[in-house]
Amino acid sequence: MTRFYLSVLTIFSVLTTSAQQMSTDIFLTSFGMNREGQYFFTAPLNITHRPGYDNQPSFSKDGSKVYYVAYYDTLQSDIFVYNLEDSTNTRLTETPESEFSPRVTTDDLGFTVVRVDADKGQRLYRILMDGTNEFQLLGVSDSVAYYCIANDSTYAVADLNNNVMELNIYEMPGEQFIPLAKNIGRCIAVIPDGDNEISYVDKADTNGYMLMSFSINSGLIGSVCQLKKGVEDYVWTKDGKLLIGYEGKLMMFDRSKPENGWTELADFSKSVGNFYRIAISQQGTQLALVAYTKEDKKQDATKDDSGKKDEKKKRKKKKDE
Repeated sequence: MTRFYLSVLTIFSVLTTSAQQMSTDIFLTSFGMNREGQYFFTAPLNITHRPGYDNQPSFSKDGSKVYYVAYYDTLQSDIFVYNLEDSTNTRLTETPESEFSPRVTTDDLGFTVVRVDADKGQRLYRILMDGTNEFQLLGVSDSVAYYCIANDSTYAVADLNNNVMELNIYEMPGEQFIPLAKNIGRCIAVIPDGDNEISYVDKADTNGYMLMSFSINSGLIGSVCQLKKGVEDYVWTKDGKLLIGYEGKLMMFDRSKPENGWTELADFSKSVGNFYRIAISQQGTQLALVAYTKEDKKQDATKDDSGKKDEKKKRKKKKDE
């Protein structure tokens, strides 16, 4: 599934210039529910707090660490980890290539990333926790933009095809795939209370993208809900509720009460700003929020997104924020 397009390379080289000017930070907040059934949140903590791009957070299995992507020079991005116990940031990779989208593996011995290789291919790798022994997981695609490992034998991958992301479902280890959808968003996730289901964003309606579900067992596709206008990032809570960022506010959608629509849980517009990307710990007690720093807070989240993986494409060809 080799796809090289001059138009993509040209666009990415342009986007890289603007992406280098964008600055994002990652904020942590813990949350829970009181006896009255109301959510409460701690004051958000800026764990990166520096000029430059810090983005794409994900939690370790025990919630004690946050893995993320950062540009510390103008050449490529690397993977860093923030330790909640001692508030330190450590660089995990330092390679000539750019790495993006770190996710801890199920055995907790390493993490998966999208790497932009020297030949401009964007591939899915597994890397040990010390940043060594990288192993390519998916050999048939060199256009990986985003991914979700649904289970040990199923990878849901957003492959970049002529400036449009297409969702393909790969069955491992044979790497046979089913084309599922076109023009999708960057966020693909496992539905925690679903029957071996994933969710993805259908971007056909610009008035509000539609969150879709796909059952790996039955092959059925369904609609979950319409997202707020311009929103394509979300997370699932352990009990199957949806969380998004919208105009600096944390919003929730409860599928068991669809008549309530999107309800506000917290207003972080002053403490964090207009955040968009979200990560949640497996324990369901911590959130990582990505927001523009003050000089870039008026930027559009889509541009930042494209700038990110597009940055990695600054020397390659991927697509991200």
